[in-house]
Amino acid sequence: MLLQSLSEYINANAPMSNLPELLDLHHSNPLGLHPIVIPIFLLVAAVAMHLTTNRIYHQDKRSFYPLLYTLVALAVVATYYYCFSDDLPLFEDVDLHRKEISVGWFCQRNVVGFGWSILGEVLLTYVVYCFMTALMQLVAHMSDMMGMEEKQWQEWQAVIFVMILGAAIAGLFDEFAPITGVWIMVVYQALMLLMIVAKMVIDIVRTHNFGRCLLVAATFFVGIEAATMLAIECIEGYIYIFIPVVFIFTTVSVHYKKSKKSDQ
Repeated sequence: MLLQSLSEYINANAPMSNLPELLDLHHSNPLGLHPIVIPIFLLVAAVAMHLTTNRIYHQDKRSFYPLLYTLVALAVVATYYYCFSDDLPLFEDVDLHRKEISVGWFCQRNVVGFGWSILGEVLLTYVVYCFMTALMQLVAHMSDMMGMEEKQWQEWQAVIFVMILGAAIAGLFDEFAPITGVWIMVVYQALMLLMIVAKMVIDIVRTHNFGRCLLVAATFFVGIEAATMLAIECIEGYIYIFIPVVFIFTTVSVHYKKSKKSDQ
């Protein structure tokens, strides 16, 4: 029954533009923020996350972890608030012959023009990269606190691989078969959830620490979904620019130095 209802909704709406469209969940922007405010905030946060992760690794500034946790938390909250707002610019969906809410309006040529859309695409791609790198750095830190080895926390990168590859394939299909593109999005989202649950169970078996493993999995899930919504907008704007970046994202290298306590 659920699949039938979902199928009817997808066929009627083809909500490829983002997860909020797929879930049909929006809010009315209660803070009354201008559409450009949060994207600018996310760009500033991305620069701060980039500098902080570099400080942690290259200068071994482990005291910067609280700042990194704070930056990622703020970025996640801002992303969810922004992406689920219905007070965003609209763009013309040529497949559905109607205007739709555009989370990545600044990447849309028919909204801001060619030059600004290219700049928006580049900056949003940078934000997504910094977001995922910072998220993996936090997962590495939380895993290290449980005594896990590097190869074990790096297993989370497999979920990033599925997200980026799945979003890119869905975006390609959306160019000529929107309904198929939406179903691909549903499939890779379901696969990501299964992988996160499986990883959490494996970590619980390894560490016998249900609470902390649940916290790591929940942190990763909330963060990766925020990054996913932004990555989809990168694809929606200029998919042919974004696809080469897939290979960069799927090989994100997170540098991590184990704490002295865990080295002993």
